[in-house]
Amino acid sequence: MTPEKSQLRIQETFQITGRGTVVVTGETTELPVGRALRATVTLPDGNQFTARAYKEWLLRRASSPVDEVEAYLLQDVEKDRVAAGSTIALEVI
Repeated sequence: MTPEKSQLRIQETFQITGRGTVVVTGETTELPVGRALRATVTLPDGNQFTARAYKEWLLRRASSPVDEVEAYLLQDVEKDRVAAGSTIALEVI
């Protein structure tokens, strides 16, 4: 997958108090960890907003080995702004 301007479907969201909203896409990209990203979130109604994001790795425990999945912290974005069915496009700033 090319890391720039790919539309990724948001599968899950959760809030980190005082930091923002984390979105999980279930996809693996070549985007760098620790670098600022520009996130464009497209809501199901077609409206969009942008936010600064950072790629993180989440560890998930399953019945088999622990899996790492990508997630993106959207700084200063409240969880209720990211509706179910939204997509996200990311690019390095």
